[in-house]
Amino acid sequence: MKKNKVELSKITTYRFGGECKSFYSINSPNQIEEVLSQSINDEIFVLGKGSNIAFSDDDYPGTIVKNEIEFIKLIDDKGSINVGAGTYLPDLSRFLYEQELTGGEFLLGIPGTVGGAIKMNAGCYGYEIGNYVTSVICYDLKLKKVIELQSDKIRFKYRESSNLENLIILSAKLKFDFSEKQVIKKIMSEMNDLRKKSQPSAIYNAGSVFKNPEGHYAAELIEKAGLKGYEIDKVSVSLKHANFFVAKKGASAKSLFKLVQHVKNIVEDKYGVQLKEEIIFIGKFS
Repeated sequence: MKKNKVELSKITTYRFGGECKSFYSINSPNQIEEVLSQSINDEIFVLGKGSNIAFSDDDYPGTIVKNEIEFIKLIDDKGSINVGAGTYLPDLSRFLYEQELTGGEFLLGIPGTVGGAIKMNAGCYGYEIGNYVTSVICYDLKLKKVIELQSDKIRFKYRESSNLENLIILSAKLKFDFSEKQVIKKIMSEMNDLRKKSQPSAIYNAGSVFKNPEGHYAAELIEKAGLKGYEIDKVSVSLKHANFFVAKKGASAKSLFKLVQHVKNIVEDKYGVQLKEEIIFIGKFS
């Protein structure tokens, strides 16, 4: 493990971002204290696959830690597993299928990691990862030690979690139910078909831009507002799914930020509903 210089545009799905001169990849919990010793007083941001992140076009002044702690282990014969925070969600979904465990089929189409998914309680099609978490092992940046949080202390809500501030998620214990492989495979296929029909295949996007407001669907509000296809400097509202914003090669993070603000303003003016971002903007955009 060593300090690196990285172009952030090369490690996020939107391909935005300047340079980070203090970038570390870790594959063991033991490396965290080494990072901290080299980045005293730096702001630390933990990155997974960068699939719901939009860095600003400026250089990032703090330290970024890319979590690559990847493993999946069966704990018992009752459907409990231990999984590293850097584990790719589709890999976890396929592992569960091989073990005849159901509940993780929806993870196959989410291009993120376990740590990020827990942090934002990722989900789709009525499923949420928080429903399967029993506990989370974290490194507490304030206490400078490893702690374990039970799921009831995290208090998962729709696309968010609590009590995970100043913590680096290292691993998690999850529990799933058993089912037949053919049943699991059918669910995976159905979700995959639905995803292909409803979501854009463009490379440069970060999934759903907004959370669904209570009683509404963000995509429906955006479409009704006549914003499908609306573009600002090479970033546009997808014609296939209005809650996906697609960037063309050479687009800037500032253009995405402007488009997000424009869509929020139009929807609030027309329907009195305030949309909240699901993607995370990092850096200065004003």
